[in-house]
Amino acid sequence: MADMSMSPLNSLILGLGLFFLGLQLVGQNLRQLSGGGFRNLVKSATHTPVLAALLGLVAGALMQSATAVTFILVSMVGSGLIQTSAARIVVVWCNVGLTALAFLAAVNIHPFVACLVGGAGIFMGSVRAKPWNTIAGALLGVGMILFALSEMGAGAAPLKNEAWFHTGLDAALGCSGLAFVCGIAAAAILQSNTGAAMLVITLAGAGAIPVSQAMPVIYGTNLGAIVLRLFLSVGMRGDALRLVRMEDLFCAVSGVLMMALFYLEAAGIPLVGALLRGVSGGPSVQLAFVFLLSNLLPAIVLTPLLPTCSRLLKRFWPNDPTPQAGAPAFLTTQALADPASALDLLPKELGRLLAGVGVESSGRESPDPESHTSPDFISLAAAIENFCVRLASESSLDAGQSLRVQRLRAWLHTIRHIGEAVGEFADTFASLPPEDGKIAAGLQGWLKSGLALSAQATSTLDQADVNKYHEESKHHGSSAEEIRTRFTSDIEKCSAPSKPALAALGDDFDIAAWLIHRLSKLELKAGEG
Repeated sequence: MADMSMSPLNSLILGLGLFFLGLQLVGQNLRQLSGGGFRNLVKSATHTPVLAALLGLVAGALMQSATAVTFILVSMVGSGLIQTSAARIVVVWCNVGLTALAFLAAVNIHPFVACLVGGAGIFMGSVRAKPWNTIAGALLGVGMILFALSEMGAGAAPLKNEAWFHTGLDAALGCSGLAFVCGIAAAAILQSNTGAAMLVITLAGAGAIPVSQAMPVIYGTNLGAIVLRLFLSVGMRGDALRLVRMEDLFCAVSGVLMMALFYLEAAGIPLVGALLRGVSGGPSVQLAFVFLLSNLLPAIVLTPLLPTCSRLLKRFWPNDPTPQAGAPAFLTTQALADPASALDLLPKELGRLLAGVGVESSGRESPDPESHTSPDFISLAAAIENFCVRLASESSLDAGQSLRVQRLRAWLHTIRHIGEAVGEFADTFASLPPEDGKIAAGLQGWLKSGLALSAQATSTLDQADVNKYHEESKHHGSSAEEIRTRFTSDIEKCSAPSKPALAALGDDFDIAAWLIHRLSKLELKAGEG
């Protein structure tokens, strides 16, 4: 009968593949479970620095990715849900929380891994209801990670005796500086500092790497994670970009601080290595503590210096000038990864679109010859529509989020009609003689006021703002009816040549005013729902 056992190298490769598949399962499912709860916790807990730090620990442990936590916070800062100062604390301390997986893997619970993987897989395949299916997916991911680490350890143990493997590791890790660079490269290639650190811890646990050589590799893993964020942050600006750079600064401080301690200890000062000698449990547990210290010490150092860090980051990445009128100011590709925050950003962008509707004729040629709206309005509306489509098609939305996307797209379509109707009014108004323009000034003033109320209520979705917008935009029994009645009376006093143009202007006003009030009803209904 043929030998079906795998070679050590194949076991190592299989374990590595299963590890990242498990890490992805854990990340995806825990982000779904903790998304809404995490946002609510952030809003309630970030008023106190200590609670913000604790929240960072929990978020890092759950999501196992400081980058994922950072970009969720970026969206929340952009939507105004939290202050940037509070988000910086969460970012710093989530790095400490993600080290929890290293300690879980160091505990000998392998006899339970088969039951965990098998049970979670069966449950996930047979139960489709949320959130139970999501919980099972997260547990399956945890089980796969533990199984993968066992496979990697089993594959690495025999390899340590192979001449080529031993020679290669000695060449790469014989020099502490080169070992540090290897840690950077491993995290950059694997796109995960946690994954790179866990790989090193597993190899050391199998006896393939001495603890002293593994330490600088782990110290370099945080720096390797910067490469991925450089790509993910393309196009970001202002507070959002500085928050991402804060995470990068944390990783840089971690690498520099820990390597400084490493070299001081090499010079004879007992530090981390001396501490590890008192830790029992073998290399895996010792390096789990190394991984913890490489994130805990820089967090302790940076937390009181965060205001100084903020000023430093602002010097290198200052606020950009006012964004172009035709380009989104709040919506980014990165926001698609966090649907809940993206749905908070969309009303702000819609409010900005409304604020760009001018009651005076723009005088600029539109891409659409039959359109009365400006090129900037058309461009921004198209960008918002594209973002909504991508959010609906590329993100995992629950039923409530899907309904919100539908409502926001309905608002967008109404705002497009408002822009067209107000633009037509503005063009007609601009063509009137000065004396007729004075007659219609009241209509123009009401539209300005209505659009300002509309933009404010849409941006904030504050119930008081929406109620005020709804009441003051009513066409009957409000200032609009009074102004319209006075305008009709003034038309009767005009000469015959002016009456048709003024009557047409009145019709344009009626359409624009009705649409402005229609949007208020949609927003009021959404708030009640």
